Formats: sequence, C-alpha cells, structure tokens
Amino acid sequence: MTTQNPRSGNHAEASGSLTAGEIMNPAPRTCSRFSRVLEAVLIFKDEDCGMVPVVEEAKPIGVVTDRDVALALATTQDLVNRPVEEIMSRDLVTVTVGTPLPQLIDTMRSELVRRLLVVDDQGVLAGVISWKDLAGELPDRTVGQVVNDVVESPAQS
Repeated sequence: MTTQNPRSGNHAEASGSLTAGEIMNPAPRTCSRFSRVLEAVLIFKDEDCGMVPVVEEAKPIGVVTDRDVALALATTQDLVNRPVEEIMSRDLVTVTVGTPLPQLIDTMRSELVRRLLVVDDQGVLAGVISWKDLAGELPDRTVGQVVNDVVESPAQS
C-alpha cells in the first residue's frame, strides 16, 4: 500500500485533512515591543514579508505590517528609531496549530485578514500563515476568491 503525501496530488482530498500546523511557516522572524521600527523594516526586507509578529515571552501581543510603517511615516518624527509598540496593530487574529484548512479560509474571510498567527495550546507563537502558504494547497480559483473577499471588502482600509 502506498501513502500519498497530503501536500501533493488532489487538492480536494488533501485540503480536508490539512491543518494550520502543516501549512504554516514554522519559523517566522519576530521582534519585541521595544524593537525599533528599523528592525521590523529590515525583517521585511530580509524575509521578503510584509508582517512581523511582536512577541512577549514567546506569545504574540501585536503585529507590525509594512502598511503600519507606511502610514506612520507621514506623522511620526524619526520613525526608524521609534519602538514598534508605537505603531503595531494590537487586534490579533490567531488560530491554533490544529485548525483545519477550511476553517483557516473562513477565518481569513470573516476577519478580513491576509495573514494568520498560529499559536499552540499555551498561546505561544508557533507560526504564521499567509495567502502564499494557502496558494500551494488550494486550487487557484479558491485562493482568488479568498483574496477577493478580503481585499474588496468595504471594511478594509
């Protein structure tokens, strides 16, 4: 009997059994609330990402996005030397390691987010899931629908 890797083959069969823990980036770069904005920007550049989790004792307390930085540029003096705490988003959307793929998609749609923080049972950051991570697990049409739902929402600014 052969076993098929759930990350290859038929997406319809595989997607039903995949969890956040299997899809996530398990090693996202993070910063602390006291990290300077420049540190977050360098992580954006080095990791080719647009979001850095802000953690305290390994638990997420916020996120800094490239959009947060861009918006703060217009109103904040010496932004690069300011702590990320001043511009980070505190409204977190988290899922657990065991959250199934369909629920991940529903959460992105209902919460209008492009990325999800994945936490373990103790609330410790275990990873991050972005649209890019979902793209390899779902048909293009499904990914396109999720992206459209989030980007085109009137609540999204």
